[in-house]
Amino acid sequence: MKTTTAGVKQNSDQPVAAEVIAEAIIGISESMKRLTASGLKRKAIVALVHDHSGIGKRDIEIVLNNLESLRETWLTK
Repeated sequence: MKTTTAGVKQNSDQPVAAEVIAEAIIGISESMKRLTASGLKRKAIVALVHDHSGIGKRDIEIVLNNLESLRETWLTK
């Protein structure tokens, strides 16, 4: 049994409901918007992720640029 970000328990062998995916996308998008508004400079966010993960800063920038727009890109509401 796996718990999703919405707190819904999901069997790993069962398909995930579209509503659960939509809620996760909304949560990720809104979380990124809050992180951006938190006062941390973008350069600091990139440096922290890079330091913790070892992922290239250019790749981190690409991901961060797209996280905020997930909701607008993938959901109709």
